[in-house]
Amino acid sequence: MRPWLAPTLALTLAPLAGCNEVDALYAAGKAVPPGEPTATTGTTGTGGPGEQTSDTTGASSGEGTGGATSEGPDATSFGPTSIGTDSMGDAPVEPPSIEVLIVPFKVTTAGPMPVSVYAKHALTAKVVLDDKETFYLENEGDADLDGVDLFSGAIPIYGSPDNGLHSLVATVQRGELTDELGRKFEVSTPPAGALAWEKFGGAGTKDSRLAVTSDGSVVEGGALTINGVAHPAIRLRDPITGNDLWPEGTRVLDAREGSIADIALTQNGDVWVAMNVKDGNVWTARLALFTPDMAPTGAQLEKPGATIQAIDTTDAGGCFGAGFFTTLYGDTDMLVWHVAADGTPILSGLPWDYTPDEKPHQFTDLAFDVVVSKLTDEAWIVGGARGKHNLNEPASETRAVIVHVDIDTFEHLSPVFIRPPKGNIQQSLFLGAWIETEGLLVTGYQCDMMCLGQSVIAERYSLAGVPQWGFETPPNGASAGNAIASTTHGTIVIAAMMKEGDTTHGFLLGRAGAEQAFAPVAFPGSGTSSATSFVVGPYDWLFGGGNVTMGGVPQGYVLRLHP
Repeated sequence: MRPWLAPTLALTLAPLAGCNEVDALYAAGKAVPPGEPTATTGTTGTGGPGEQTSDTTGASSGEGTGGATSEGPDATSFGPTSIGTDSMGDAPVEPPSIEVLIVPFKVTTAGPMPVSVYAKHALTAKVVLDDKETFYLENEGDADLDGVDLFSGAIPIYGSPDNGLHSLVATVQRGELTDELGRKFEVSTPPAGALAWEKFGGAGTKDSRLAVTSDGSVVEGGALTINGVAHPAIRLRDPITGNDLWPEGTRVLDAREGSIADIALTQNGDVWVAMNVKDGNVWTARLALFTPDMAPTGAQLEKPGATIQAIDTTDAGGCFGAGFFTTLYGDTDMLVWHVAADGTPILSGLPWDYTPDEKPHQFTDLAFDVVVSKLTDEAWIVGGARGKHNLNEPASETRAVIVHVDIDTFEHLSPVFIRPPKGNIQQSLFLGAWIETEGLLVTGYQCDMMCLGQSVIAERYSLAGVPQWGFETPPNGASAGNAIASTTHGTIVIAAMMKEGDTTHGFLLGRAGAEQAFAPVAFPGSGTSSATSFVVGPYDWLFGGGNVTMGGVPQGYVLRLHP
């Protein structure tokens, strides 16, 4: 869940929805549009960049905001450097020359913005965005052998934070000889939080968690009811349209009754699935690894009598999970799993009990989410511990907890964090987590001792457990944050449920520090709904999921928001 496109990475990606067919026509003919000059070929006596410029302004080659141009407005050519010599010292070398630079005139949605450079005598090409970020282009070669090579790539556009006019300078190089050509383009995308698309699963569907592939496709996990029995089920959606990518739509992963609890993808695209299934009369936690096409790999682990709630993948392609089980003493303890990519069990449901006074089984401990650092093999488990946190208080309290451990040894890497009370707010619970480069985001709820009105909470802690930021809603019935994530530009989004009147509804809440990033997005329908999951894909594509009631029919629901 990190930046998906490194500035120095050479990429060739599908065109963005801000381009039109004119780009393709120009590319096919390798021709400058009628009336447009090629890159100026003046030279300087010193061999440095030429100073000749062109004031030619490109016109949109299509109608509306989706038009594209092969040159963009305010084209500027610096001209190739002077003729040099080859490595032998005396044979002349033709200086590189940019023939055409193709960029969209206007970009209207987040995603990859295609860039094409046609150049003669060039070995490498790059573009610099706004004099800040450098992107290296891939040499596609000279397909029609006319002496002009195509260099292509893409620049990531992250939606509304990038809105405005931008400059792009292309540089081609051969040895020490270069040529440059500049263009300008505009980014004009919908406001953050605007609905891009929404999809309803239909009767009998239930959504628990979402995951996103490297290309942005949405993996939607939950359950499908067949003949009155719910089964763990999964589906794959196109990130641009939300349409099903599998012909059959939903795929059932286990013939037993049950539901998917969480999904996590490895770096090579394999899919770990955590599910709870009913084996006979015993509910069983199951971890299983599937290929990208959802074929079983044989790597799996089951634990009868346990509940698994969340998983994340390790750097080696394994899986680390957390959940809970009821002990023979009547309390509930956390459980953790770690399974290698080949199916080798490392931790097979290791119990953890919160024992502040070294007396076991005094607290009921529940794990609801887990995140893993791929760089350090550390995990942060979030949930809650219920018991006598305050010996002067006759009643037990539930307080949010963070457990920071090594994924292989379960060695505690930090003291157990118990969220302290704040005034009359005595109780809390963490239900979702998201790891950032230098911090941990968590969400859940807080309430007073009676807990008649709950507040959605979202907080950021340093990786050492120091509080850094917080947000809460006014208390109102059964409210809670179920999932949380952040974007490249720092927007934090919370998937929550909050009481509205007599009904609980799902919401997506966007925050930018202390400010609201966008108005709360309410799930549709007047019936009960809940937002259970939220993930951020490439280009800060925002995906939320959960369940709604439409026409009296409960069903799964997934949507994409503009960033």
